[in-house]
Amino acid sequence: MSIRKLPDYRLKQKTLYIDKTPAATLIHYGDLLLEAGSLSDALEFYARAGHQTGLKKIKEIASENGDTFLFQGAARALGIELRPADWEDIARRAVELKKFSFAKKALEKTNNAELLNALTTKIKSEELKQSA
Repeated sequence: MSIRKLPDYRLKQKTLYIDKTPAATLIHYGDLLLEAGSLSDALEFYARAGHQTGLKKIKEIASENGDTFLFQGAARALGIELRPADWEDIARRAVELKKFSFAKKALEKTNNAELLNALTTKIKSEELKQSA
């Protein structure tokens, strides 16, 4: 396939929502975007193509990066119902990476007040360290 250029906003919209773009082209763009580190855009192309392998890869990367929003988007596109344990796992990873807002969003999905309070305490502790 000769398409090597990343889509700009207009081409992205046209490709995803206007044209009846073949799945192979959507996957190709998804691969290019993934390679370029544009994970949210890659997710959109993979989701539109129904490309399970690409969606799983995005979900895995999001989990490793503690990216709650991308993780949720990939899970939704895969049709996966996330359990509290999934949210706790990604929250734990986000805390390790000091991505506290992601961790907080994940823990809010668990309805686990104890973990959420522990995170709030940790965030305050980190803020005190930074201001000292």
